[in-house]
Amino acid sequence: MNLYEIMMEHYAPKDSQKGIYTYLVAECDEAVYEWLKQEKQLKDERVIYNSYKYSEEDDDIFELYDDNYEVVGTETFKERMIRLKGNLYDEEESFDDLYYGKTLLGWKTVKEEITEEEIDVMQRTGISIEVA
Repeated sequence: MNLYEIMMEHYAPKDSQKGIYTYLVAECDEAVYEWLKQEKQLKDERVIYNSYKYSEEDDDIFELYDDNYEVVGTETFKERMIRLKGNLYDEEESFDDLYYGKTLLGWKTVKEEITEEEIDVMQRTGISIEVA
């Protein structure tokens, strides 16, 4: 199991914010994506809302480019989010219409092969950790 930090950045017409939503214990990046897509309620009762499920249902195909901007392959929305570790790191993300705001999600690996003892210590010190 690995420990991931789930991060967000929210943009709106009059303000913005960024921060850490929570920490997540999961097997791999795909498990993190699937956990986020489910929009589960966190232990502190917040919910991480996103459009991953609906974007996946759109069946859009994205082109992959090399350094010379030549198409070298394609990927689905899910494959793209897993490769980028969330839309927080998507350089092609659009910020055209922010009337209602826009929240981007991302994750990074904090520690690979985390032990139950390490998780227990973090939880006892008040760090909220979810499990995929």
